[in-house]
Amino acid sequence: MGNWIVQKVKSLEIFSFIRRGKSTAYRSDPNHPENRSPDESTTTTNIEQIPTPKSVLMPTTTDSSVTNPTVETTNSQIEVTVTPSNNCSDFYLACRNNKIEEVKNSLEKIERQQIDRVEPNGSTTLHAASYHGHAEIVELLLEAGADRTIRNKYDNLPFDEAKNDEIKNLFFRIPTSSRLVSDTGATEWQLIDDDDILEKAVEERQIIKSLYDSISIATMFERIEKNYIGKSLAHFDRIEHIKRFFRRAIEEKDPVWIIKAYTAETDFYKVFNKEMAGGANKYQHERRYIIALLSHHPKLDEFSYIGMSYRVMQMSDDDLRKYQDGCSLMTKSLLSSSIEEKLAALFLYRQELARKESGETDRLKSDGTKIKLWVMCTYEIKHRRTALYIENSSQYVMESEILIMPYTVFKVKKIEPVKRPELSDEHFTNIELEECDQYLNI
Repeated sequence: MGNWIVQKVKSLEIFSFIRRGKSTAYRSDPNHPENRSPDESTTTTNIEQIPTPKSVLMPTTTDSSVTNPTVETTNSQIEVTVTPSNNCSDFYLACRNNKIEEVKNSLEKIERQQIDRVEPNGSTTLHAASYHGHAEIVELLLEAGADRTIRNKYDNLPFDEAKNDEIKNLFFRIPTSSRLVSDTGATEWQLIDDDDILEKAVEERQIIKSLYDSISIATMFERIEKNYIGKSLAHFDRIEHIKRFFRRAIEEKDPVWIIKAYTAETDFYKVFNKEMAGGANKYQHERRYIIALLSHHPKLDEFSYIGMSYRVMQMSDDDLRKYQDGCSLMTKSLLSSSIEEKLAALFLYRQELARKESGETDRLKSDGTKIKLWVMCTYEIKHRRTALYIENSSQYVMESEILIMPYTVFKVKKIEPVKRPELSDEHFTNIELEECDQYLNI
């Protein structure tokens, strides 16, 4: 299995790289900021005159029975904040020129916003290090919390500018992350009979819509940052990165910063979803404000997604038997999925490979069968603002994430075991879920 799964991981990683390969044509452009001397800096005026390229990453589906997935997008001008100086910073030059010790020393002294500074040539430190293939510099910047979602003058993210696959691999989330691979459905779903689950979904959605309509956007942002981030999460891992995102959210009144914070690999998304699923009372209003902004803020209308998405989880046979064709379930937390089934599978295989390489063995029942089996969930999303297509605002762009809102009701259409010889499971189960219509009365 070992060699087979290594090959599978590599082939799917290549698929993800090709899918994001829109920047290739720009690398040879003589006017590319990383091909020019830093003293030939592009002025702010010149940057603003460069048109935004049209997106080439359109959602796809292989199911001909489903209406083509849609993402509402706009072709707005690139929004970059460029320093008024025409000189590139010393820190940027150190990153561009692979001066590792200088970068290490600077990271101990500079403020976080200097890492994300858009230079007069329209580039950032992370763009430069990625473009020139400086792997250690890229690692240092990512560890320091560099924003992976800033675009350069070609509308490319740092991942898109990466010189080679080695650099691109540095942008992946750690294989053991539970972000797109879950070890249980308990945190994600609530399985109830149809009437109860629909009533619960309607009730929660009405509460959230009422909060959004009655409280100002500025107040919601301020209370989230002050109470939930500043108090509830104050002692969690890498919280300073999250605070930085929410400070920008307050300044700009922009919910995209919530997406950036949620997709970062910190304790924020883990704690938030655990509390949402468990119904924690403390800071409940602040968590509802987050959902209200993600569900109703007009800035995110262009992120609205209709179509198919995919997520992998592990479930025991006993848990799996609770799910039958035709049963209904409701999401209890924000649910991360991918627009591409191959990418959802990639994160499964990466986790399996990491587990095998660490020497971890499968937990078995007394009869020798595995306690938990892999399940691929396919979600058919049918309504606006049920889910957001956040690929280009995510800190992990290669995940091609579709973020499904809490209190969304799905009906199980089909449960089907599929043989996957590359995995050590007896079978791999596919669960097809279709969003219900009846609860959408607000």
